[in-house]
This record gives sequence, structure tokens and C-alpha cells, in this order.
Amino acid sequence: MTTPFSVDKDAPHRRCLVGNEPVILHCHHFNTYLQQTLLDAEYIDTTKILIGAANEMAFHQLSDIFSRQDTADVAERKELASRLYQWAGFGKIDLSLLKKDGGTLATRQSHYSQAWKVKLGKATRPVDFFTAGWLTGALSAVYGLAQDEFSVIQEKCMAKGDEQNVFSLTPGGNNYSVYHSAKGGELAAQVLQETTSPLDEDAIFDALQGLPLVGDDQTGLIEAFGVILTHHYANYYNRISFEFERELAAQFGTDGMEIAEPLLVESGHVCAFNTFGGIMKSMMWQGLIQPQLATKEDWVHGIIACVYALGWGRWQAVGISRDEARFVIHNDYESIGFRAMYGKADHNISYLAMGSAMGIMDLVYVGNIEEHPELNPAFYEKLFKGKESYQAKVVKSLAMGDPYTEIHVF
Repeated sequence: MTTPFSVDKDAPHRRCLVGNEPVILHCHHFNTYLQQTLLDAEYIDTTKILIGAANEMAFHQLSDIFSRQDTADVAERKELASRLYQWAGFGKIDLSLLKKDGGTLATRQSHYSQAWKVKLGKATRPVDFFTAGWLTGALSAVYGLAQDEFSVIQEKCMAKGDEQNVFSLTPGGNNYSVYHSAKGGELAAQVLQETTSPLDEDAIFDALQGLPLVGDDQTGLIEAFGVILTHHYANYYNRISFEFERELAAQFGTDGMEIAEPLLVESGHVCAFNTFGGIMKSMMWQGLIQPQLATKEDWVHGIIACVYALGWGRWQAVGISRDEARFVIHNDYESIGFRAMYGKADHNISYLAMGSAMGIMDLVYVGNIEEHPELNPAFYEKLFKGKESYQAKVVKSLAMGDPYTEIHVF
């Protein structure tokens, strides 16, 4: 799929930006689990956070793209925005159905609604909060209006059993929280560690970057490695996670913080199990990476080489053994986003990174992923809830002022 917008790949820092917004690969398991985590907190109106964060991303990203490309024609802007949504794997939409005074848009292709059914079964209410918010931000950017010009209601949802998703947009005020984009954030100088990796990591990075991981023409979805992927917004994940944590802290103080951390870390577990597990069982892994692996420690290095292509920052693993490992992460997207949104942190906030690092060790040393086990719920419970499961402690945090983030897994 050719793109009418620039995809800026920052290879040295292992990240990617589109319209000055960092975009990262994540799967439908992580997307739905993280959203469900917020929705389960019924004492907080998290729908305003979910819709508002998507509004934030679409408005600022598209405004930047339109400005850079000097695109003023409304029809061209709508077409560009629709293709961006498809490229990212969110599904397919036709923005020409919406006008300056809003309107109704229907689609039969939606990552969030279809992923919800696959992962969680039938929903009891509309669940595509991302697309709802994205449409409000996109339409405001298309017409050069205020970011919060439109309110939105999802009237029908495929996750509920409807034949299509239907969204209605109305001008004159918002029904969500309004946030201002952190954009690319400020990167720290990389202090790379010595590792024992036997892999040609740059070659693996280049090979993975060349894979056609974009929304297809029929569905607008990205299916690969046994999961449904998205080129999602790093700062969308950051915004909904950190606002969720802040809301819990505002209501329950330190108890709220203690509630938030394990829930957000668990989302990293879910991601590692499904995405990393799927990668390590894939034909791509068997052909490109596995021939270079001789030990379980090599398998840890191998999956980290794949992480490079996800846009999560530059990961390294040091001192790997069955007992422990140190994961050093240069410019992890959670830290970069937090500092740009809220300033220096007074506590660890690298929740996805913690869960993912533990998940890597669990898959390799507890789950024996080289034997190609079935990645089902029973195996997940055994792997991540058993007596042999790994724990993690953040010993350095970029968000808190350290030069990088370091996670000790043991």
C-alpha cells in the first residue's frame, strides 16, 4: 500500500514517527486487554479518557501532516486521513460521509470491534471508543476547526452483534476529555551496553522493517504472527494508561497507585505472550532467526532483535541466565511520553516494559517456547501465574531522571 504521507523511520533509536507522532506495533490482545482494564473501573468515567486520547492523536497528527504537505483541499484531506487509518490497521472508513456539520459514518471493518469479539466475545455495549474519538479529531483537522468541535456517539457496534459500526458526530462541543499532544518527545543520549548476542541485529531489523505490515485493501486489518496488529500511537497508550493511574490516585491515593500498577503490567504480559510467542513460533522466526540460536539465552536476544522493529525503543538484555536478566531500554516510549506529558516522574511508569520483560523470560525459560506450545488461556495461566513465573523490579527509570530504563527480572 503506497502512502500519501511520510513514514519517518528513526533506525538508531528504533522508533517510527508519522506526522510527528511516534507509532508502534501492538496486537489486538494488548489493545483489547488494556481497554477492558480501563472499562472495568466503573467508578471512573474512563470512556472520556479513551475517546479523548484518540481525538488528541488524530487531530494533532493529521494537522501536522496537512501542514507539512500543504494540503488544503477538503476532499484530499479526507482521502489522506482515510488511507492513514487503513495503513495503521484500524480498519476502513470513508470520511467523505462526514461534513463540516458532522453527520453519520458506518463501517464494516473495525480493528477494535472485531478484535473485541475475537478476544473477549460478545460485548454488551459499543466498544470502538478509539474510532469514535479518532473521527472527531480527524474531522476537526480536515476542516481546520477547534480540536474539540465535535461530540460523538457510537450507535451500533459489531462487537454487540450489529452488522456494522455506526458513529454520529455533532458540532458544538465535546463529550470527552481534551488533551494536547506530547508529540515526539525529547530523546536521551543512548548509553549502549555490552551484550553476548550472537545475532546480526541490524540485519534482522532491516528484514523485519521490510515486511508488508499494513492494513490490507479488503479489511484494513493487519494479520501476522497469529495476531491482528496495529501501527498504533505510542502516546495513545501512554495517555490512557497514565490518566487511568492519575484518576485512581486522585480517588484512592497510594492505594489507587497500587491498584493501577499490576493491572497495567499485566497488559504487558498479555502482549508478550501473544505477540512475542507468536513471533517465536512463526515461519519468519524459523527461517531468519532460529538458525542463529544455540542456547536459551540466544532466544532472549533473538526476540529482542524483533522488538527493534516494533518501535518501542532500543532494548538490550545483559547477564541473561535462567535465574535472572537485566533489560536495559534506551528511550522506552512510556518514559518519553510521560516526561513530555507530565514532566519528571516520581515513581516508575514503565509498565508495558516490565510485563514484556517478564513475559520474555517466562516464554523462554518456563514455557520452553522452542517446543512450539499452543498459546491458549490454560498455557497463559500456567506460564504467568505459576510458582516458576518471573518477577520484575525497575532499578533505573528514564522517566525519573536516569539515563535509561533498566528492569531486573528474576
